[in-house]
Amino acid sequence: MRLKLLLLLFLCTPALLTAQDDDESKYDISISGFISSEIIYDTRQPVAAREGDVLLFTSPILNDANGDDINDTPSFNMINIHSRFRLSVDGPEMLGAQSSALLESDFVGTGNQFISMMRLRHAFIKLDWEKTSLTVGQYWHPFFVISAYPEVAGWGGGSPYAILSRNPQVRFGFNLSDNISGSLTALTHRDFSSAGPQGVTPDYLRNAALPELNLNMEYHKKGWRLGFVTGYKKIMPRTQDFQGFKMNETLGSLQGNVYTRVDVGDFTAKLQGLYGENMHNFLMMGGYAEFIDQNSGEITYSNYRTGSIWTELLYTQGSLTYSVFGGFSENYGMENSPAAQETVNRYGRGNNIDTTFRIAPRLTFKIDDFLIMGEVSYNATEYGSIQNDGTVADTEEASAVRLHIHLKYSF
Repeated sequence: MRLKLLLLLFLCTPALLTAQDDDESKYDISISGFISSEIIYDTRQPVAAREGDVLLFTSPILNDANGDDINDTPSFNMINIHSRFRLSVDGPEMLGAQSSALLESDFVGTGNQFISMMRLRHAFIKLDWEKTSLTVGQYWHPFFVISAYPEVAGWGGGSPYAILSRNPQVRFGFNLSDNISGSLTALTHRDFSSAGPQGVTPDYLRNAALPELNLNMEYHKKGWRLGFVTGYKKIMPRTQDFQGFKMNETLGSLQGNVYTRVDVGDFTAKLQGLYGENMHNFLMMGGYAEFIDQNSGEITYSNYRTGSIWTELLYTQGSLTYSVFGGFSENYGMENSPAAQETVNRYGRGNNIDTTFRIAPRLTFKIDDFLIMGEVSYNATEYGSIQNDGTVADTEEASAVRLHIHLKYSF
């Protein structure tokens, strides 16, 4: 039914635009998008999302009774689900501001069980004044910096070293001068949420009754940007304890990043460092632990802390762009360690990982609206035993290579 409605929209839009009267012509409506096709080969089983497309880690070594590594099995796939369409609207002046709106969707679904189903990516309304702006709707998380993000072949956006998240939000943007801008954002979770006793769900943030709050500041001049983003979120993993009594225990988490981008002629360099607590909702390593006191039944929480750094270098010559992406992430364990009488439940991603890194050179050929990209990435992850403080010891490295070809035709 959704596909039929989409086709009907595309068929009817030209007629609707042609039939506009003078009053309706103040809205400038355009449709754009692209057709995407990917070919992916992994030398061993990946830890990934969306049918292996969004690569996170190499899988751990898993030996059978004969000592053969079960995960040392190659994988091959071809994917078209990231094909996308976008409806953009430039509207009239409203409240003294220039109005606009955007609706964007693809066919990735909200989980592997919903692959090839339509998914909402962006849907927002924006008002632009001379020095301020207001954006309301679903858009990139402020930690996903539009001016400095990894332009890698896969749709993971450099995860788990760089963040990937889109959220319902209210964002107030401002320009303090010609060179200094920033934003204040209040947002909730939807497709990118924390893990917990009920799985991965936005309920934990919603039950804490406080939106995630973020501040972004950026200094920019010709060819150079330097900025930071800092944020705070609070979740309530449980509303009742194991005896059925009401709980009010919450977990607060801080996160921050610093980034820069330099453009000199045909050369671009990007660098970003991130550090935070309970980073699961960013598609990164991290989460939290639940401590249960066996004597009193009291439940408390402790954040996992994650650090990450990534860089990307690009050099363009005519239709060719030579690029390399590199990322490194480390698990710093928990804020607090459980007492002897406390049992532990761990929620999150990569709790048994000490470090992980990736190096990925790529070559991009672009002519008009057609692009073909080839990328080779080397990935290595150190798995081990979880210690009392959440750090990981006695590690064993698992490494793999991914070959990725990506074709895209934009319209």
